[in-house]
Amino acid sequence: MKKIDQNNQLQIESLLNECKGNLFEFLVAQILSRRFKKEDVFLLSLPRDFRGRLQFYEETIRRHDSELLKNLPLLAQHVSENLEQHALFKNKTNLSFTVIGKMVATNANELWNETDIVVVEELPDGSIKKHFLSLKLTKDHSYTNTKSAGIKSFIEKYFSAFGKKASEYQAKLNLAVDESFYMMGYKLYGMIDQDFKGSFDSRWSNEYTELPGELNPEMKEVVHDNYFRVAQKVREYLGELHNTDTKKFYESLHALCGFGNSDIIQVSCFHQNALLKDILIKTQSDLFAGNPDEITLKELTPGVGSFDIVFEKFVLQIRVKPMNKFTTAAYKINCSIKMKG
Repeated sequence: MKKIDQNNQLQIESLLNECKGNLFEFLVAQILSRRFKKEDVFLLSLPRDFRGRLQFYEETIRRHDSELLKNLPLLAQHVSENLEQHALFKNKTNLSFTVIGKMVATNANELWNETDIVVVEELPDGSIKKHFLSLKLTKDHSYTNTKSAGIKSFIEKYFSAFGKKASEYQAKLNLAVDESFYMMGYKLYGMIDQDFKGSFDSRWSNEYTELPGELNPEMKEVVHDNYFRVAQKVREYLGELHNTDTKKFYESLHALCGFGNSDIIQVSCFHQNALLKDILIKTQSDLFAGNPDEITLKELTPGVGSFDIVFEKFVLQIRVKPMNKFTTAAYKINCSIKMKG
């Protein structure tokens, strides 16, 4: 199981979110399997070590969010009932369910990366059809996370339709990341009367924190300015791609919204104080009007390391964040969506 530093709030939150998601996926798949009288098939499909994983998930959530742990089965029950009545599954009987989640590591296939539960439907002629569910457990009125990617491959990977131009902008972004990191290091080391030599060495780590949330206000502002500069460059280069070919750009955004494959069915469960608020079941055609002109790229708010891309029905937020410690130039880009209204 993953080891974390109990003093590192970012690591704790990341692990907690992972445990919540994994346990929720299991509960939804188990309840659906039971409702369709396939629970034995579902349980037999689980890896041998899955019981140990479940115990770890439960212990972690109980330690940090016991109220949600108590209500997770109820939330899973509501999601299962909604799915059973959805047009894709209503009045069908020959369905079986398999939890995928993090168990299939295949970065080359966006479909599997986005899938949490595979639904196998046996058709009357004996053939099978697969449906791919992506589950999202989200606090009410919050953005729903859809994609997280390393910044130094972000443009090249998700805007590959632009070919050489995507590679060129990725190279420019990587250079901007390194330059901004150096600028941040120079300012922070100046605050402790030291010279920055290109990396945060023991002169920093022995005396000062490497976690952005633990910095004093003045130092924290320097770190946030760094994220803002980097996010500005991401916005600039995506804006250039948008101006080059609006159709290619529009289609490239589908994956950032959690729809890298048109077969994905995105199921979002919103809760407040661990109680159900709403359930949304969406397909790619539900969200995207198919008109590239529907989107607007917003500018950044000063000092904020994120910007919005506004669609007709929802908003996509793109945010620059540290992988963990701010003392390395390893940043990630978190993508999340929020429905309008």
